[in-house]
Amino acid sequence: MTVGRILKAAGGLLLVVVILMALVLLTMRLGWWNPSYESVKAAQATAPSTFEQVGTANLHIRDEGPRGGPVVIMLHSSMTNLREWDGWTDALKDKYRVIRFDWPPYGLSTDSAPSTGMPGVVALLEKLVEKKGLTRFALVGTSSGATVSTLYAAKYPEKVTALALSALPLKAPPPSDFSRVMWAMVWTHENFVPNYYPRFYYRRALSELYGRPERLTDATVDWYYQTNNLPGGFARVKEYYETNKKVVWAKGAGDDAARVKAPILLQWGDVDPVLPKYLAADAVKQFSGTKVDVIHYPDLSHYPMLELPKETARDLRTWLDRTVPAGAPQ
Repeated sequence: MTVGRILKAAGGLLLVVVILMALVLLTMRLGWWNPSYESVKAAQATAPSTFEQVGTANLHIRDEGPRGGPVVIMLHSSMTNLREWDGWTDALKDKYRVIRFDWPPYGLSTDSAPSTGMPGVVALLEKLVEKKGLTRFALVGTSSGATVSTLYAAKYPEKVTALALSALPLKAPPPSDFSRVMWAMVWTHENFVPNYYPRFYYRRALSELYGRPERLTDATVDWYYQTNNLPGGFARVKEYYETNKKVVWAKGAGDDAARVKAPILLQWGDVDPVLPKYLAADAVKQFSGTKVDVIHYPDLSHYPMLELPKETARDLRTWLDRTVPAGAPQ
């Protein structure tokens, strides 16, 4: 075969590959690859999940543990849902009443009203607290859920007995230290397929958010993939993000942190590419009105509760047992 024929054949093969890739991207953009809400609900909202109407939101909730036990409310991070807390819930629910829910725009919860960002999540949490008849409780939050917990504790100091936080941003996070492969997938998503990410993206993204990627389980990848690809989900997340830029990150949450009175536990993964180790020391300074205990995990990253659930839950349980008053009114 002559050089010319070889080049012609290679060019034809390349054209076929380009056409196939374009078709894949087109079908993704058309929503053919997105799982339906009903299929994800059937897979993820198994017992003890319930759905409760709270204001304009229909919340996916799990409420576990003894009804007379001290209450712990858990607030997940961005792009996750209540499944983030599976391991920690199992470690607490023998003694504590653990309440966790998907807060819109994430997971299986829905809200008919436009997003008002983190302040809207604070208002939603307060409506849930009132509906459940709760008076005193501990808050456990991670990443953006930790920021929401801080905002709530500053606004309702009389209700929060303790505040356990991890990967806490009190100001707009610095640029994330991801690989070029990750950024290429993000660019493709933003420019060609804004309503979908394939499963391999979530495996890669979560791997880069684990200190040791071998700890990532297939089950975590599955629920992460399913709940983040719900039809219309990325548009709702974008609305939420844009709102937060104006109402939270324009000034940060440092002033709110200074008003917090409840004792605080910070659990920090020191190799987090999103929220670096130095931010833990910054947070301690900003929580100027209370005592802060800090636990550093040298080889953990952004998801302590997913990466090493038993070990980090044991540390949380020890701190809660010491900090939350026995027989605290609920």
